[in-house]
Amino acid sequence: MQRSSSSTSSTLLIVLILIITFPFWIGLGAGLFGLIIGLFAGLMGLIAGLIGAVFGIIGAIVKAIFGWGDWHHGWHFNDTGMNAFVWFALLIIGVLIITRNKRKDK
Repeated sequence: MQRSSSSTSSTLLIVLILIITFPFWIGLGAGLFGLIIGLFAGLMGLIAGLIGAVFGIIGAIVKAIFGWGDWHHGWHFNDTGMNAFVWFALLIIGVLIITRNKRKDK
């Protein structure tokens, strides 16, 4: 008879602890669920950002080579009108001038 009373009080104590700590367990479960979903969403955002960066770099290279995408949609800015070929040629000329001057000094 003693064992039956002991197991009943033990069961009652476990049920009482579960009822008292129920909001804590629900909050902990919801927090972990939110953390997992947030990490997954962050990973998806990172992947989408990297894909966007790759397409942006490809688009910038194509625009620099062919000069496409210079439509201003009503905005009229005064630019130099030079595409990447001109800038690249100026860069090569500048490097050649600098290296020629250094070779003459030796």
